[in-house]
Amino acid sequence: MLASRSISRETAHARLVAEKSCTFCCDVIPKEAKKCRSCGEWVVGTSHGFLAALLRLFGFFWALVSVAIAGGLWLAAQSIRSWVWMHSVNPMITPRAVDFVLYVVIAVILLKGIAVGVGFGIMARLSPRRPRWWT
Repeated sequence: MLASRSISRETAHARLVAEKSCTFCCDVIPKEAKKCRSCGEWVVGTSHGFLAALLRLFGFFWALVSVAIAGGLWLAAQSIRSWVWMHSVNPMITPRAVDFVLYVVIAVILLKGIAVGVGFGIMARLSPRRPRWWT
């Protein structure tokens, strides 16, 4: 016959108070723990650091510069279109063909610039976390 051990309500309550759950792996860890023993994640307030903030800011400015370049290219496209309309030697090169090529280039610049900017933001989010009290 197996011996069973009964736990009083006070002991069970004391055990619940002394332990908490890891927010990443849901393992039970001591309440005063700063790092989870199972998954290795910090369970205290963490800071992503100065470099992560710079990386996020760089991503924002990258996307902003891409939008500015696309806007400048769109303004230049208006004058290129009128020049092609006036000086087109080849009848196959029409302003609509020039518009199509320029707008495709503008769309590629916008999509790549915004994708790279978002990528920098994601990389900043994935940077290693350190506790705020760690110096």
